Amino acid sequence: MKKLLLIKVFVVFQLIALAQYIPVSDSIPVEYFVTHSRAEWMQKAADLGIGIELTDSIPVVISKIERFTESYQPKKQYPDDYYAIESIIQTIHSFKEGGYGIGAIMVDSAGNIISKNYNSQIQRHRSDLHAEMTLLSDFEETEEAKNYLNVFIYHPGVTVYSSAEPCPMCLIRLAAAGVNTKYVTPGPDDGMANRIYCLPAAWRDLAYRYPCVKAKSSPELQKIAHLMFFSFLLDNRGPH
Repeated sequence: MKKLLLIKVFVVFQLIALAQYIPVSDSIPVEYFVTHSRAEWMQKAADLGIGIELTDSIPVVISKIERFTESYQPKKQYPDDYYAIESIIQTIHSFKEGGYGIGAIMVDSAGNIISKNYNSQIQRHRSDLHAEMTLLSDFEETEEAKNYLNVFIYHPGVTVYSSAEPCPMCLIRLAAAGVNTKYVTPGPDDGMANRIYCLPAAWRDLAYRYPCVKAKSSPELQKIAHLMFFSFLLDNRGPH
């Protein structure tokens, strides 16, 4: 009996240890990543545990998110945390400008960040300037881009990290440009990464050639990226 008890205790401790390495992000229900109202947004923000109060003003809320994100220490079990942080910082820049809270960065094959940008639809009155589109278009106008492009196709190893799952337009642009993509927060309503099978055959084959997958980032960063994506609910910005 004692031997059996010891075995059971050993198994329990092994399971506890193993649980520490199981991605916590899997425990976030998919329905979390859709927010319907300002009240729901504020409650989720308050639940983050970073000092946000339901009565906080918009500038105070964004300031607290910014301070938390900039001071966040990447976790070893989430190898994409560093890039997730950088993409989220871009979402905050956009929001402060009056834009949508979506950001993206570009990383070379050595892991160096070579460009950063964010959604500019509202600021620049352009329907096409989603974060990924702005990132690629603005970068490709620079002299530095020539070091990474073969005409309009990027050299192997270039990766875009987006704060949110790309929409159909952005996913096709990214695949056509020959870059791999990782996103921090999924988009159950409008994300295209998990709907590639809906594309025509030629575009489907291209999209599968350049994977667009969920980044391995911490649950905290996933939730913040999600809230910044839906931050337009705070003041109802954008077309009405």
